[in-house]
Amino acid sequence: MGGIEFSLTTLRPLSRVRGHCLGVVLLLGCVLGFDSRLAHGQDQSTPLQSSLGDDELRDITGIEETARASARPWWPYTFGLAAVLMMSLFLVGWRYYRRHLDKTECPGSWALAELARLESVARGAGQGQLERYPALLSEVIRAYLEKRFQLRAPRQTTPEFLHDIKDSTLLNSGHRELLRDFLERCDLAKFAHIQFSLEECQALAQSARTFVEETAD
Repeated sequence: MGGIEFSLTTLRPLSRVRGHCLGVVLLLGCVLGFDSRLAHGQDQSTPLQSSLGDDELRDITGIEETARASARPWWPYTFGLAAVLMMSLFLVGWRYYRRHLDKTECPGSWALAELARLESVARGAGQGQLERYPALLSEVIRAYLEKRFQLRAPRQTTPEFLHDIKDSTLLNSGHRELLRDFLERCDLAKFAHIQFSLEECQALAQSARTFVEETAD
């Protein structure tokens, strides 16, 4: 009985040690099993995430970053605005210069210069080129009447113009008669196609020059 008691007392601690060892082994097994399952789960989730594209991820999250518009260069607009401004200033300045030139230039001086220019051209012109000479003289005198007396001669026919000035105090009776004869002869050459000789054209130019010289002041 003593031997049995010894063996029992000896085996009890061993059984306890085995129990503790078995518990440690089971605990380690559980930990290792959990780690393996966790690692296996991560391996499976990685391909899933990598297979998803950026568009699918944006659909899942519902958040999409707005693309920023690239900044446009500002210098073409500045250059165009400066060009338009300079052109506008040039046109305004040119119109002012022309108006100032027209106002400062004496109508009589202008008309005499134009008549002299036409006479110089007529001297070297042939008979066929003199057809328009009376009409050109008429245009100069009509423009002179508008500049000098503010009459609507360039926009009126000869009968209309002579009717408007028959009672005008701007011209005396002698100048009105001279103007009537001059304009009617110019109309004969223009509308009746009567060809004037060089001497007749020179006489017509002399009448125009006399009218301007006597009414310029």
